[in-house]
Amino acid sequence: MSDTTQLDTIPSPESEGAVPDASQISHRRLRQTIADSFSADEFRLFCHDLGVNYDDLGGPDTGLTTRVDALIMHVHRRQRLRVLLTVLRENRPNLVWKQILIDEREPEALPLLVPPRIAQADAGTPDTIIASQGFTALLGLLRQPEIHEAIVRFQNDFQAASSRIDLMNDLKLAHDLFQELENRYFLIENDRKRLPADDLAWDSLTLNEPELGAKIDDLLALALRSAFAEEAGRWSQQLAAVRKAMRTAVEEANLEQLNSATRRLYRVINRQPSRLNAQLITTAKALRLKNLQTAVTTICATTSASNFADFELMNQIKQGSDALGDIDGRLQHLTTEHDAWQAIDDELRRVETSLDSGLEELDEAWLDLEPMTRDLITAQTADWATELQNVLVALSQAIDEAVIVTARRLFRRFRSQSGRRFRQVDMELLSLCHDLQKVGESLDLLLRTVK
Repeated sequence: MSDTTQLDTIPSPESEGAVPDASQISHRRLRQTIADSFSADEFRLFCHDLGVNYDDLGGPDTGLTTRVDALIMHVHRRQRLRVLLTVLRENRPNLVWKQILIDEREPEALPLLVPPRIAQADAGTPDTIIASQGFTALLGLLRQPEIHEAIVRFQNDFQAASSRIDLMNDLKLAHDLFQELENRYFLIENDRKRLPADDLAWDSLTLNEPELGAKIDDLLALALRSAFAEEAGRWSQQLAAVRKAMRTAVEEANLEQLNSATRRLYRVINRQPSRLNAQLITTAKALRLKNLQTAVTTICATTSASNFADFELMNQIKQGSDALGDIDGRLQHLTTEHDAWQAIDDELRRVETSLDSGLEELDEAWLDLEPMTRDLITAQTADWATELQNVLVALSQAIDEAVIVTARRLFRRFRSQSGRRFRQVDMELLSLCHDLQKVGESLDLLLRTVK
């Protein structure tokens, strides 16, 4: 099957019952259509049907249109817009998709969801899209009783995978927002360092503080509605207190309070991203895509294609099953490599604190660090591996010969290069978590159908 056919996961909006893609939706028109179609009480039930807490979409004085917009963005960030549109059509069967589509007069689309992108080693259709197609194809065979019964038998596996994918998405979003918050922190920190010598720094802080506050607000909103809301309680409270203290410090030009707020903010952003990352890795390991692959393979074995259309659907389902296996392999490889680089990074951080005192700690730690690193770069042909191999050999020699100055210089180069690879693996993992949301969306649609 060609890549063009594979990517055609969503029928044309003009076809009967077809659900438009997010790129085809007018943000304003969708918001207005929902706001016009529901009373406040009806919208509360609509949110419940989507598994979203109505009260999390705003305070008691928040208007319906604002709550609708919050719901749309909440669902869109999780790449579950097709689920929202499906539930909307179920509640309002007279809805015509043309009402919410972009046209030349109103080009206001939903904001793009830009994941951390990496260079793809292979061209063609991503496995996540093929796997998503497989679950979508199952919907086309639900008219067969044996297919419906088989899906119900594996419903718990599907639900568990959907929940974990949703949790991975929330953790990834929080990780990304903390990165943006850190960028804003550095702007504040640069201004703070100019004080008290440069009084004009307060003018710069007046501009940068609201941007910092907005990023904190984004994190607080996500924490409130996330799948890890209970765990986020502590750092949410800390960030809320920092936001208030920072605003007061800037408004009153209080340097002592600014210093305190900045230190507290640094503690949060220095700890939480790594903790979120650890949760993400743990959740990814527990995803068990192999269970889904087994479920899909078993379901396929319960039926045979009776016509050409069914044959095409069966073909997509089988390809989706194979793709799930490939995704699982890639996910396991990335989490294993991530854990290895994490262990190396932790050891390098420990050694670096003692490096000025001599090579004793490095000499001892190198007995573990050298083979750990060699295992990771063996059979690798990429430039990063070749460069790291060269530094590895040179640093080993410097340690053996106890050349302190050279060993220190090579150690820092080694840490820099290994750190870059660690970050690359991290980005690849985050990118895969983002792409897995397409699988999660298709799973959610399937689960809604068999309830």
